Formats: sequence, structure tokens, C-alpha cells
Amino acid sequence: MTTGDKNRKQARRPQGYEENHSYRLFVAVDIPPEAVEGLVSWQQEHLSAEAALRMTPAAQLHVTLAFIGQAGERERGLAVGLMEQLAPRRSFEVTLAALVGLPKGRSPRVVAARVDETSGALASLHDEVTSGLAARGIYRKEKRPWFPHVTIARARGRAGLDLAAIEPEPVQFTAVRTTLYNSILKAGGALHKALKTVQLT
Repeated sequence: MTTGDKNRKQARRPQGYEENHSYRLFVAVDIPPEAVEGLVSWQQEHLSAEAALRMTPAAQLHVTLAFIGQAGERERGLAVGLMEQLAPRRSFEVTLAALVGLPKGRSPRVVAARVDETSGALASLHDEVTSGLAARGIYRKEKRPWFPHVTIARARGRAGLDLAAIEPEPVQFTAVRTTLYNSILKAGGALHKALKTVQLT
């Protein structure tokens, strides 16, 4: 194959193409840098002293709308197509003001920041994304109610924290972007690569 043929082949590849045709997909609302800094402060002030917890890296903080999971090139194309067809939406305000353990009970596996969004815009976006993915046959809706959150730490054992007693400084931000990601698992942790981003007006 000549250099010219190779370049033309690459130009025809769809957005988000990966050579190995294997993906681990999810759709999320992105968190702006200043709000990420606020959540990192939560980690440092309230959670870092607990040896049983592993902090979520700043680059991985987001609000998951739908986790699609393992997928091939066909599923990637369908997911990108959905993102391109999302109805135009306005940006909306989000507040993170409390820490919760998930699942609820004595031994949560995740420490999360609860997401509060009162206008209904976030729930509407979640419904459009999950319904669209399900209609394309690449996602199965969960029966339990959706609980929007940001995972900020994971438990490697039983943590001794009383999360209800922690009152972190609220973090507020304007959601302006939702993204389809490929989560690439590496020895040092996951790398989240954006495949398709949609701006909110």
C-alpha cells in the first residue's frame, strides 16, 4: 500500500475509529475543570486518610448517563450516530453537595458525590440517551430508578467513614457538554478517550 492509499483509507475512517475494533463505551456529562478541582478538594479533605479507599483520578470525574460496555465497530457507529442526532439542548446548572455510599448499606463499594439538578434537564438528557441506545439495540435500560452521581472513590475493603456526617463545601457548575467515551483499560488505570462530543447551548 502506498502512502497516498494509506492516507485515503485513514480519511474514510469514521470518527472514533480504533484499529482493534474493540471498545468499552459510555456516555457522560462532562465536569468543567473548576468543579473538578472542587471534587479533588473533597477527596483530599475528607477521604484521602482512609486507607481502604482509592481516589478517582481527576481526569475520570464525570456524570455517567449510560454505560454501554464492550462493543465493536458497529456499536460504536450506532452510538456516535445517536450523539449526532440528540435534540438541541440548553446548558443547565448542577450542584454537588453530599457524599453517599453505593450501593446503600454497611459495605458500599463506591463513594459518590450526589448530583442535584432541579430543572429536569439532566433527567431528560439521560432518558433521551438511554432510550436512543436501547432503540438501537446496544443498551438495556435498568429497572431501578436512575441515581445521578459522580464516583470520587472506590473501596478496596471496608471503609470506616460515616459519610452522612461529612458536610463538604458544595460544588456547583454549568453542564455544557456531553460526550461518548471509549474507556481504554491500562495497567495504570483507565484512559477515557472522547469519541463524540455534543455541546449544550
